[in-house]
Amino acid sequence: MKQINELPTIGILGVGVIGSALARGFATCQIAYPLLLSSLDQTNMVELAASYPKRIRLASDNQQVLDEADWLILALPPAKGEEILLNLSFSPRHKVINLLADKSLEQIAAWIGSTALLAHMVPLPFVARHLGPIVIYPHLEELARLMAPLGQVVAAQTPHEVHVLQAITALMAPFDTLLAEIVCWAGANGVEEMPAKAYTVAFFGAICQQVAEVPSGRLRELADEMTPGGLNAMAKDHINQHNAFKPWVAALDPVMERLGN
Repeated sequence: MKQINELPTIGILGVGVIGSALARGFATCQIAYPLLLSSLDQTNMVELAASYPKRIRLASDNQQVLDEADWLILALPPAKGEEILLNLSFSPRHKVINLLADKSLEQIAAWIGSTALLAHMVPLPFVARHLGPIVIYPHLEELARLMAPLGQVVAAQTPHEVHVLQAITALMAPFDTLLAEIVCWAGANGVEEMPAKAYTVAFFGAICQQVAEVPSGRLRELADEMTPGGLNAMAKDHINQHNAFKPWVAALDPVMERLGN
């Protein structure tokens, strides 16, 4: 039996990209949560255990994770989620975090039965370095405290809001592509890749930090405050004339449809 002051064990079912990122994030945060992993991907599991031997243990199977962990993170492959969960014995003491994007909490509850806590979460690969947003639903203080060391917790108010915020994550690859194109443009104009990349990344990082500090409702004003006729206004007008902002937002609609909204 656990002592009162003993930290809860976090079990992760599925150690793909996101499961691995969560494992690394927890293994490197200041709170030394014990971690127990189980996955079809043995390579990731072995690598993580070798990297963090004092924090991570490998389970022989999924049921061992349930038997020994307090928090359970369901990071399973979507196509196999139902089959795997239906063959496991969950307990009313478990605190379950669902990462299956296309499954509602009602569906998960029907598969696993009654648990002490059941919530949906949308983490991103950045959690491995304790960065970025982590969407949770519903807003449970216990879950928010657990995840706070790994990033900025954003509590959604409804399942629909979860999907809206989750859709925005699909812009990661387009944004990476934009940065790559800017670096290539700088290269075509005589700047070597390393300084071009360093400057571009620092520049956009500073912009994001500035925007984070802008009061609610003033995001658009920030862009409109640029000097008329200046370089920023010139670039914005050029992009507007080509209607090139619209495709970024329009790309979110099919993503929402795929998420079931």
